[in-house]
Formats: sequence, structure tokens, C-alpha cells
Amino acid sequence: MTLDEVVAEVAERLSASVVLVDRAFSLMAYSTQSPGVDRDRVQSILTRSCPPEARAWYESFGIADSMRPVTTPENPQIEASSRICLPARYAGSAYGYLFVLPDENSAVPDRDLTAAMSLAGQAGAHLAHTSRGRDDLAVAVADLLEGDRKAFARALARIEDSGLFPDGGALTVLAVDGLLPSPGTRSLLAPIGSLTAVVVPAADGAVDPVRSIAESGAGAGALVGVGGSCRGLRSARRSWQQAKLGARVARHDESTGPIAYWEELGIYRLASCGPTGVLADAVLTPSVRALLDHRNIDLLATAQTYLDQAGDTGATAAILGIHRQTLYYRLAKIEEVTGLDLSLGAQRLELHVGLTLGRFIAEHQGARDTSTGQEN
Repeated sequence: MTLDEVVAEVAERLSASVVLVDRAFSLMAYSTQSPGVDRDRVQSILTRSCPPEARAWYESFGIADSMRPVTTPENPQIEASSRICLPARYAGSAYGYLFVLPDENSAVPDRDLTAAMSLAGQAGAHLAHTSRGRDDLAVAVADLLEGDRKAFARALARIEDSGLFPDGGALTVLAVDGLLPSPGTRSLLAPIGSLTAVVVPAADGAVDPVRSIAESGAGAGALVGVGGSCRGLRSARRSWQQAKLGARVARHDESTGPIAYWEELGIYRLASCGPTGVLADAVLTPSVRALLDHRNIDLLATAQTYLDQAGDTGATAAILGIHRQTLYYRLAKIEEVTGLDLSLGAQRLELHVGLTLGRFIAEHQGARDTSTGQEN
């Protein structure tokens, strides 16, 4: 029996809806059998991650060690509902849990729950195999995204064999800097350096898995870069490079928010076009460096705000909280320091790109270049 068939059989025997999760409480399979179950309740379970405090609540009742069904009470403070849990065990260890959601006006007999434990054991065996397979896939994901040519070829074959990503299907790669709640069963993830790479297949339903995973990570305090959508595993590396850049931008520029989508990075996308040393030389012109190196930091803040406000002196003065005459004095001083004429569009652009992109690139000049793999 497949995992879906096991869960469907449990649901049919118990005349109840059944949800199977792994030990991280990631959704693995579900079957809705009982028409009396609150559909909103089931949908909530299927579409949101179980928060750590709720997982700890359920496991505090010994469900990881129990050989029998366990009923956990409701805890509204952490949004934990009352559930019947059948531990999915294999070879002495719990690899997940079958949560039974009976009709609220009926109860599942204990004898039926006990009889269903053999099916829970089959689910545990499936999950044990899946767990080992996903560890192997994590290595393959790292090689797919950053391995050499031979490692890439091996990783491509391994991931294709998993059947999770149809040949030529659309996918997106995310780079998560921080804690990532479980991303779900159809995604593959791997730790790469200080980031976690998550490869997500295109959505086949109403819920967008990319946005859901990104928001889940951001909700846990992580910074998330989201690469562009691409076709096929062979193109995943490009999406990964874009996602890594997004994570860097999210850390550098708080205005982008905790989630930085490749499509919304604007001028920062130029940072992916070549070695950082070459780009720094191009955008950090002598005029820009003169302002960056100037001892008066008020001039730098004034220039950045003035350029961000498209030269609107009224808006700039209001944001900085200064008199307009003070602003005019500072702008004249900026022109003196840089040698630029801010009334000319091309020279304003030089300064704006230099301040916005140049400082970002300069912060990462010591990092490995994402395009060439060379030190700068």
C-alpha cells in the first residue's frame, strides 16, 4: 500500500478524517471521510504550519513514545485542538503521527483505534524510508545548486528519480537566512553555508507554496530570498543565485522587508551581472567614493534621501526634519564634494546608483562571487 492508501484505509475504518504528519509535523498525507468534520478545521491543518509550541504541546503527552492511541486535550492559548493521535512507529521509533478528526458529535471506539495501529505501523515504515531518502536528497540538492559538473550530473539523476519534480516542470528556489518551519513534503531543502536552500515545485492548487514557505520563514524571524521561477532542474542553479542575492539584499536594505523576491529587487539585480570587484569599480566612481569617505555623514543621508525622493526638495526636507534652506546648503556641499551637478539627470543617476548599489556591493566584496566562484 502507498502512503496515501494507508491513510485512506485508516480514514475508512474509523469513519473519520485523518491527517498524517512526520515528526516535524509536516503534512505527508490526508483523507477526508467524515462529512461531519468542520471543513475549515481540516483546511487550517492542511495549509498552515504547526507552531513549535503546539508541537511541543502534543508531544508532551508522550505520543512519540506511546505504543497505543493517545487523546490530547484542547489548548486554545496555542491554538492546539483536541486530537486523537496514532503514533506511526517503525523499528521502535516514531516517524510521524496519524491525527484522527472524528465528527464532533460522535466518538471513535477504542477497539477501532487499537485495530488501526497496525496501519499506523505501515505508515511509520513508509516515513522511515522517506526520512532516509530525504537525507540523501538534501546532499543531492546541495550538489545540484553548487556542486561541480560531475556532482551536478549525479544530483540531477537522483532528484529526477525521486519523482518530486516532473521533467521540465516549473520550480522556484528560496534562500532562507534563519529558522525555517517545515516547508512541506513536496519541497526539497538543504543547508548550504549559513543559508537553507529550498527547491519548490510549481503550485498545482489554490495555495501558492512559494509564498507560503517564504511567509512561514519570515514569521519565524528569518530573512528569505526568493529566486525567479524557472523550467526544469537544470535551471535551478540560476534561481538559487537569484535567491541568495535576495537574502543578501533583505539583510542590507530593511525597506525590502524580510522577504526579497527577485522580480522586485530593482537596481540590486545588477549585482548578479558579474564579479563583485568589477561591479564595485564600475559603480563606486571617484565622485561616489568622495561622498562615502567624507567625514560629514549628514551629507550622505541627505544625498540618499534626496535621490530616493526623485529630487523633491519639499519631501526631502520633511523626511530629514530640516529647513529647506538647510537642504539647499547641503545639496550645494554635496556637489562640491563630488564634483557632480545634481541638476543633470545622468550625474544624479551616477550618484544614486553608486550610493544604493555601490554600498551593497562593497559590503560583500570579500565574499565568494556567486557567478564565477572566484574570490574578489
